[in-house]
Amino acid sequence: MRRASHIDMRFKSFGSGTTGPYGGDLSPSFHPSHPAMTVITHHLQRRAALLLGPLLLASGLLGTPAAQAEEPWPSKEIHLVVPWAAGGPSDAFARILSRELEATLGKPVLVENKPGATGVIGVRHVARSKADGHTLLFGNTVSLVGSVVSSNEPVQFDPVKDFTPVALVAETAYILSAHPSTGLKRYQDFLARIKDRNQPPLAVGSTGNGATSDILYDWLIHKHQANLTKVAFKGTGPLVADLIAGHLPVGTAGLSLAAAQYKEGKLTPLVVVGKNRLPELPEVPAVTEFGLNEPDLTVWDGLFAPAGTPPAVVAALTAAVHKAVQGAAFKDFAQKNGSSAVFIPADKAAARLHKDLVERQRFKTQYPAAPY
Repeated sequence: MRRASHIDMRFKSFGSGTTGPYGGDLSPSFHPSHPAMTVITHHLQRRAALLLGPLLLASGLLGTPAAQAEEPWPSKEIHLVVPWAAGGPSDAFARILSRELEATLGKPVLVENKPGATGVIGVRHVARSKADGHTLLFGNTVSLVGSVVSSNEPVQFDPVKDFTPVALVAETAYILSAHPSTGLKRYQDFLARIKDRNQPPLAVGSTGNGATSDILYDWLIHKHQANLTKVAFKGTGPLVADLIAGHLPVGTAGLSLAAAQYKEGKLTPLVVVGKNRLPELPEVPAVTEFGLNEPDLTVWDGLFAPAGTPPAVVAALTAAVHKAVQGAAFKDFAQKNGSSAVFIPADKAAARLHKDLVERQRFKTQYPAAPY
């Protein structure tokens, strides 16, 4: 089994300031507010600009942060990258958050879907982007934790070192669901079906290595010798579309996509892939009731900036996100879609990221991933 040696399990503290480049004391001959001091200062600044300007321009130093005033932020549109296909719960949260941020920040916030490789494509894109606050990641447990721990190849980014958390904003429990044609009514029916070696393997949908559903399937394979065939999708949206159409027998869905299907009998909820039952589906048990207690399979979503983003920009983003999450629109959307609106700030978000990395690595050691 391959060790995830590219993961640095340490996590840094965020938000600690450093002194700027403009230290030094003024001469005590005049108080800074003295009129004469103002005249002298302006005169010296003008002389320095005339004498040093050509030299700085030739050396390229005029374009550095130390040689010019910090640009206002945001100065242009912001790109919010979702590493999943459109239509899933993370995508839906990103879009409502983008509208709220747009209203607060006064600049367009454009959602960009960059799916592939269990979120790795989109996450890697943001990790390599300029750290100026204009390209951000709407990441989640799967794209920043599951994909890293479960990948068979280096993902070429470090979820701890390459990103600065802004805040976690939502928590969602997915539901293992079946198409009515399967005849599965309860989780116990599902268990009986996947233990039956007289039937062909049951196809089950997942968003790839390290996804919440993927962990459940690997646990079932090792714990119950489950007769399963895992099928990978680029996002929950396409997965649920195939599930509803009957092309996929079983897969996980968020309540945002599946609630109406449950009511109409087009899908059957089997088990909540999380710690607790959902208030909207009180009769549906949680996987913890059947022994799967770690890792925590509740999926968080949050906003992340590339490492090195100026602290002032991160602070402004944090304030804007806090306002959005506390707003009625975001809270109502979360409640209607079986999720919880939360605001988990940078330091606690970093701790959560570290905890999940450790738990997922421990799980992988105990239950090696089955191939797709």
